[in-house]
Amino acid sequence: MHYGFICCVPILVLLVGGFATKRITEMLIVSTMIGSVIIYKAGFFGEYINLIYGALSNSSYQFILILLIGIGSLTALWEKSGSLSGFRDKLGKWMTTPRRSILITWLLTFVMFIDDYLVLLAIPSSIKKLTDRAGVPREHLAYTLNAMGASICILIPCTSWSAFTIHEIEKVGMSFRDYVHAIPYMMFPFFSVLVSFLLAAGILPKTGRIKQAYTRVQNGGPALPPSEEKGASVVGTEKAEDEDVPSVPLFNFFIPLIMLIAVTILFDRSITHGIIAALLCMLVMYKLQKLITVADFFNTIFESIKQIAAIAFVILFAFIIAAENELMGFAPYIINTFTRFITPQLLPLVVFIIMTIVSFAMGDGWSLMLISMPIFIPMAREMGVSTLAALGATLSGLNIGVVCCLQSDALFMTYAGTGVPNITQIKSGLPYVLLAGGLTALSYLLIGFI
Repeated sequence: MHYGFICCVPILVLLVGGFATKRITEMLIVSTMIGSVIIYKAGFFGEYINLIYGALSNSSYQFILILLIGIGSLTALWEKSGSLSGFRDKLGKWMTTPRRSILITWLLTFVMFIDDYLVLLAIPSSIKKLTDRAGVPREHLAYTLNAMGASICILIPCTSWSAFTIHEIEKVGMSFRDYVHAIPYMMFPFFSVLVSFLLAAGILPKTGRIKQAYTRVQNGGPALPPSEEKGASVVGTEKAEDEDVPSVPLFNFFIPLIMLIAVTILFDRSITHGIIAALLCMLVMYKLQKLITVADFFNTIFESIKQIAAIAFVILFAFIIAAENELMGFAPYIINTFTRFITPQLLPLVVFIIMTIVSFAMGDGWSLMLISMPIFIPMAREMGVSTLAALGATLSGLNIGVVCCLQSDALFMTYAGTGVPNITQIKSGLPYVLLAGGLTALSYLLIGFI
């Protein structure tokens, strides 16, 4: 069945309702119910239950659950053992001003490059006390982490993002070498990294919500956004942290991290293998040093799982609406609408714009690769356009959409790490995302005519 413009209704309800009410979770659930009614008519209730089961059995959702549990457990164990305290003590000597603090945050994203969830969860857990003390508002911290998270995972060809992408492009005749050669065409990730650096360094002026946030903090206000903005979601993230955990040597932080990265790369960029290896490494190291008992080790993991339960629940409904969009043909509808009169010169730009719109609406970057790669790579090949440019434009569109999408898992993870609600993140980072996006669009326009 062809739904036409009707397939856009659930997403429009989510976007308009989300910004109007500042209640993302509730509007996400309402939007999924509307989608079920559109697809299944009178039988929507029973089929809605099936959609829930389908989302729970979705391998991508299961992978996200593993990452949430795994990275949440790593972070909690670092905190419980005193490893984060030791790391903070060292960083605290340098993070004494807002500029230094946010620049160090920017640099730390390269240390945690292996997966964007590690960037979005582990880094703020390590340093948000320091950035708060130095006068950095959480809005700027959230923007820096979100802008860098997926971007560096796309630009570095040995991460979870690149592993999934390489697996998909191999189905359309490309390879790991092609991915590496396409990196210069991945314009939005590059500009996102650049813009976030220029803002952190003070070269790019603060504007909009971030400027207001700095004024709030400088006038003695809290680093977190005001309480009325925290109503943007039912997901609670701020918890009391143990101030009495003594610091331990830095190797207790870095050896598990190195184990995580090394095993991930060794097992064909599988971060699941890396997480399990890092947890086992922690168990042995911390037990031998009597930093924690075996009982404390597992209790800490169970407590961290409680903390991510609400986030996992919300992301479940993001997967449901993504499944409904797929059933209604949302992505093919947008793609067909925009590609009817495309020329070879405009292909990179149009691919970027289409993928930006679709990923902004759907928020599920990896699932969209399954749809987009078999369309745009062969299309570029047939039209005589560089497949490397088409690949770069596709990933750039996915990147910018995920950074700005209300129901994106990346925004929820940033919320979990920093306490900044999704809507506040979008409003704070929008001027800089638009700047990077505008430079990206101009670049693809030039690439098309060269």
